[in-house]
Amino acid sequence: MVLWYNHDESEVSLLVRPIYIIPRDSGVLRARSTRVRSVREGSAVIQDLIDTWPTVAAHGIAAPQIGVNRRLFVYRPYEDEDDVPPTGLMNPKIIKASGEVMDFDGCLSVPGLYGQTRRAERIVVSADASDGTPVRLKFEGFTARIVQHEIDHLEGVLFIDRLDTVDDLYTVAEEVPEEGEGGEPKLVRVPLTDEARGLILREQRPIPGHALHW
Repeated sequence: MVLWYNHDESEVSLLVRPIYIIPRDSGVLRARSTRVRSVREGSAVIQDLIDTWPTVAAHGIAAPQIGVNRRLFVYRPYEDEDDVPPTGLMNPKIIKASGEVMDFDGCLSVPGLYGQTRRAERIVVSADASDGTPVRLKFEGFTARIVQHEIDHLEGVLFIDRLDTVDDLYTVAEEVPEEGEGGEPKLVRVPLTDEARGLILREQRPIPGHALHW
């Protein structure tokens, strides 16, 4: 069941939220999010994201992924240990981007599919911390990729929009050694089925002017 967030600031919900996925929830995922109106509102959504965090395997979760079109997300730097809690940022804006790198991408809202996308290698972000304090943060490497991915969600952009080609996408499957060969099972890349390829082609969108270009 899909639950919608109640924006009434008199109610603070501490709930694990379902993750919105395409194509079922494309209307929400493709909408451009609006600014967080108050620290109280933002803190409530951040708490929902933090509550949801242990139920998924991700480097970040953006508010639209739990049905809330507000400009905030939680993330954990790539270098941090798994037991480090995620950090919330409200009303983030990339004010500087440089370099370019092609690397791994995937998304809870596009489940089971992975690929390579081009993103800026280094970024500078202005935002409000979860307590409303203005911050300016520098990111590079894979953490910069994580933050760009989450900010894309706030612009209605999915990683599939940044692919050079749909042929870059793949799924993974466990390959078990033949009897007598020994060794451990390993994950291998599997090309998309025609059905999955068709879905992605239907769901891709041009990068809008308000999203990051560098």
